[in-house]
Amino acid sequence: MKNFTYKINLFFETLHQRLQQYKYWILCIVISLTVFFAAGMNKVIIDESIESYLREDDPVKMAYDKFRSFFGSDEYVYVVYQAKDKDIFSYNSLNTLKKVHDELINYRISMPLDEKSPLDHIKEVKSLINVKYMEAHDDTLYSRNFIGDHLPENPEQRDRLKAKALNHPDYPYLYLSQNAEYGGIIIRTDFNAETTEPQTTRPSLSEFDDDIEEMFSEEAVTSSLTMKDDTSLSSHKTTDIQEYPVFVASLHAIFDKPEYRQILEFYPVGNPVIMDFFATAVMADMSRLMGYVLLFIVFILFVLFRSFSAILWPVVIIVLTIIWTLGLIGWSGIPSSAMIQVIVFISFSVGIADSVHILSGYLFFRNQKFLHDDAINSVMKKSGLACFLTSLTTAVGLISLILVPLKPISNFGIFASVAVILAFVFSVTLLPLMLDIWAPVSKKTKVHKEHIILQTIKKFESVSILKPRLIILIFSITGSVLLYGLLQLKVDSNFVEVIKETLPLRKAYTIVDHHMAGTSNMEIMLAFHKEDALKDPDVLLCMQSVQEYIAKTYGTKIIKTISLVNVVKESFKALHDDHPEKYIIPSDARVLQQVLFLFGNANPADRRRLVSDDYSRARIGVNALNVSSSEALSIIDNIQNFIDATFFPLKNKYPDLNITLTGSMTIMAIMMDYVSWSQIKSFSLALGIISIILLLVFASWKAGAVSLIPNLFPILASFGLMGFLNIPLDADTLIIAPIIMGLAVDDTIHFMTHFRLEMNKCGDVATAAIYSIREAGQAITFTSIILSASFLVFLLSFHNGLSRFGIFSAIAIMVALISDLFLLPALCIAAKVDFNK
Repeated sequence: MKNFTYKINLFFETLHQRLQQYKYWILCIVISLTVFFAAGMNKVIIDESIESYLREDDPVKMAYDKFRSFFGSDEYVYVVYQAKDKDIFSYNSLNTLKKVHDELINYRISMPLDEKSPLDHIKEVKSLINVKYMEAHDDTLYSRNFIGDHLPENPEQRDRLKAKALNHPDYPYLYLSQNAEYGGIIIRTDFNAETTEPQTTRPSLSEFDDDIEEMFSEEAVTSSLTMKDDTSLSSHKTTDIQEYPVFVASLHAIFDKPEYRQILEFYPVGNPVIMDFFATAVMADMSRLMGYVLLFIVFILFVLFRSFSAILWPVVIIVLTIIWTLGLIGWSGIPSSAMIQVIVFISFSVGIADSVHILSGYLFFRNQKFLHDDAINSVMKKSGLACFLTSLTTAVGLISLILVPLKPISNFGIFASVAVILAFVFSVTLLPLMLDIWAPVSKKTKVHKEHIILQTIKKFESVSILKPRLIILIFSITGSVLLYGLLQLKVDSNFVEVIKETLPLRKAYTIVDHHMAGTSNMEIMLAFHKEDALKDPDVLLCMQSVQEYIAKTYGTKIIKTISLVNVVKESFKALHDDHPEKYIIPSDARVLQQVLFLFGNANPADRRRLVSDDYSRARIGVNALNVSSSEALSIIDNIQNFIDATFFPLKNKYPDLNITLTGSMTIMAIMMDYVSWSQIKSFSLALGIISIILLLVFASWKAGAVSLIPNLFPILASFGLMGFLNIPLDADTLIIAPIIMGLAVDDTIHFMTHFRLEMNKCGDVATAAIYSIREAGQAITFTSIILSASFLVFLLSFHNGLSRFGIFSAIAIMVALISDLFLLPALCIAAKVDFNK
């Protein structure tokens, strides 16, 4: 092993001389590939949709796809509007609502038939103007628009209309708030549910025209649902993330018209709005934050090195790493998430770390009176292997994230590890050649002045050497306290709360949760695999029990449930002169079938969104307030258990009965359940591989064990503090452990590599530790200051998760520095580390 290590050190020592012979070829290759990868940067796709986090073979995604295949997209824009006169039933408010509604429906009237519009994704628009109201005359059921084309003409008519809406069992919280100050418009889309099967005709406006739709009877309505089974589901086209911004912009072009905004204030929410926000905000936020980081790094490099070349060359390394990494992501066509910001930042971090170690070592040897070429050869001999090992361990920490069954996180692990390797390659190949062009000091001048960082390190370098047991005791007590905090850490997430409170989108979600039916949705899909099962009163009574259980148990969180049960009870009541006591499910199967037949004739469109044509499948739509993933998981588990118990008596009649919970609320909760176990797996894998690498490199189990211990403290510090502060582990803070594990072990490897070389020289542990603190400590301190301060730039992000990631990563970096300067030398002394034994 010693001979192998010697050969590697010799390779890095002579690398600079060999590269000098081909410097012009290297320059041409680097420029050509940089141009190629720069062209791919524009192809980077940002996708923050909930389903984008799941792999294609994930059972959760498969259930969600099955739901969309039968009932269409559950992606909608829920537009809550506030009447500025505090009454959505005032003349001005109703008149404005009617104009907005008509414009949303009739947007194609002035367009050529063959011209496409972003609003073509709209499949249905529902508001108080056209939401269905059931009435019966002469034993015939009629479904009319609640307001329709003729607005109430006087205050008395408007008051009666308001009272009727507030007393309707299904309108409050969906289409109006309890105080009638807020109203709702539901815009259903076909995002991620467009069939890939070719269409023979272009969709027409008639699908929005309720009067035309009502002319067709139940028998005349056909649907592909009758022919579908679990093995013959239609495939759907995945929506391009760039379709969301243009769609939402087209909506805002309507809502933001001055004549509308004078009367109503609009607050759109829903997945298309979230996708628009991330598609436009992430790249802008990344450019802004990375600009700040770059300026800060330039400032710190100047303060530390007082040389413009020491600023320019690390920045070149960083820029090349970012261009190549983002270009590779773009050319691959693999969608990224908001964590692409972290990939860019890792390019900054590793590029700076490797560059600073080489620059700091170069200046250290120049201070020891080495000339330019000798200083480069010496620093490459001592730091080349260390930089390689640090890059390898950091890449291992990141690649361990492939164990997380969430695509954006596993993809992040792959591309972030690529960025780490690229930064290393550029640092050990291009940086020495760039120093030949312009070095931080004159190539011929011998430097004698010590850096202020090294002067400071010398003041406390003997503390760990003289009092190793005291240092170990202090760290042991601190570690025990932090371990207790770590045990309090919870896994939780909230897609809305990652957006900072000051942003308009967060305000919109708060208003919708406070005044209306909430911003989360869950779907309960019932598959009986038997024709006319949904015409069985026992089935509907079980569905009613589920809805009543949800309302009774989670009434403060789940505001509305909608299913075939609602329309059956409403229709039955309408057929009995609106007597309240008739708001029930008829117990006679023949009566129930007649009610369903009449409802199907009166309102076939709504019927098809609640039950399949053959009445073998149905859905229960659930509207809920925005809740955390842990709370959602508890709610889902309890609802599923109640459903299983309630429908168990029907198993004999319907042996193939299958009831599945899906929708955004369900997917989010299950995703976070994945996170908790994946965190353990990825961290264990990273720790295991890094341990093996350290043991192999140092050829000593004692040196390997001593090297590992200080690297546990940064993770204990960040996660322990998160536990004490009640900050949950989510999809963003999840990546702290493998990143910090990789970055923290970098400093340890640099120290232990120098320590090993000094031990080979003098054979004395204390002397070797002192020289290692001086030589490696300066570079370690440089990189730690730069990295920790750079991580804090994430505080300026719109993303709360990334802000927390920045804070606790910065804390971990500084804890890693303290551990390596104090605990690691103390452990070497106490354990009497000797690489020859």
